[in-house]
Amino acid sequence: MILLRYAFCWLLVAAASCPARADDILFIGNSFTFGALAPVVRLNGGVPGLFAEIAVAKGKQVITSAVTAGGKDWSYHLAQPATDKALDAKAWTWVVLQDYSSRPTRAGDVEQFMHDGETFSNRIAQTSPQAGIILYETWARPPGPFYQTPPGNALSGPQQMMEDLHQSYARLCDNLTARNKYREVRVAQVGTAFARCATEAPAINLNAIDQHHATAEGYYLAALVIYETVYHDSARGAPIRFFHDALTIPTTDADKLQAIADEVAGQR
Repeated sequence: MILLRYAFCWLLVAAASCPARADDILFIGNSFTFGALAPVVRLNGGVPGLFAEIAVAKGKQVITSAVTAGGKDWSYHLAQPATDKALDAKAWTWVVLQDYSSRPTRAGDVEQFMHDGETFSNRIAQTSPQAGIILYETWARPPGPFYQTPPGNALSGPQQMMEDLHQSYARLCDNLTARNKYREVRVAQVGTAFARCATEAPAINLNAIDQHHATAEGYYLAALVIYETVYHDSARGAPIRFFHDALTIPTTDADKLQAIADEVAGQR
């Protein structure tokens, strides 16, 4: 009996001393993931890099990887050997999927978006059956020429584009959840957070000079929302300095963006 007690105590100590396994998170997307037109963000891992630094600062253990290609959609990624190689590399904890920004709208191809999302879900399950899926909802373009020429003129403006994006990502989430109720599928409502910021804090510029990609503040907001969606933890207290101080988000902007992420992700 004494030996059994010592053995049990040793197991408790050993379990306590073993480090928790880090979350392995794979991002698959395009320039909205790798951080186009925000040079410091792009050179330091894009949104996955920001996300990882936020998560570590908040006490999480995480390793991020990414497969990205500018201007490409899910159909492209599904046909690439690099995508297969990444998905086969390990049993992922989460896979973050970001499609071409206008495809889930009436200016794109919603049904192909749905089909590719389902194909991705099946492909992820082959090697990572326990992996959760985060659907990275992108943002609407601000008012401008996009809505005056094809294919953007199929949309009346930013509000309608955002409504289409929100509905399509929510519909895909519901479909994937119905197919496998034991696997987590969540929408990171990044685009919704951008729209909220435009209303609540219009002085914070989230749109890059091309009125399509994001500024560093925009990618920061994206990373905050994805963090909250993965961990169900408030963004409050997230860092504002990144990449060995190569990037600093102004304190007042960071406070507001963290509050918006809380509002959108339901962590307030």
